Amino acid sequence: MKKIFLDSDVLLDLLLAREPFIDDITRIVEGSLSSNIKLCVSSITVINIDYIIGRLETQNKAKTLRKKLLKIIYVENVGQSIISKASDSKFRDFEDAVQNYCAEESGHRIIITRNTKDYKESNLAIFTPKEYLAKIQTK
Repeated sequence: MKKIFLDSDVLLDLLLAREPFIDDITRIVEGSLSSNIKLCVSSITVINIDYIIGRLETQNKAKTLRKKLLKIIYVENVGQSIISKASDSKFRDFEDAVQNYCAEESGHRIIITRNTKDYKESNLAIFTPKEYLAKIQTK
């Protein structure tokens, strides 16, 4: 089964219906549901998204969206090894480093994010949702 790691920003686009970004991430999610693709996030992503939505909307909406999200994605754990690698990395942003090493240690080859510049230090393939959709359409 192919696994794709999603960064927090694209999930917020989906859950908060942020224009003009929602269409591409919706196509990726719908495509994964009808194919052999497992969408994954780190455990910190679920926590961060819940916090952000709770601040922007309500705690009740955050809980509802979190439950919906957990039905379509798999959560990868963040532990000591990932935190240590992220702490020692050359990434400028610690949270991005944690995301990267979580994806790497979980066997992912692809991260989908709108902030590709934040992953310059990554050994993984980094795509925006639009770039990923273009890539799979050319196959």
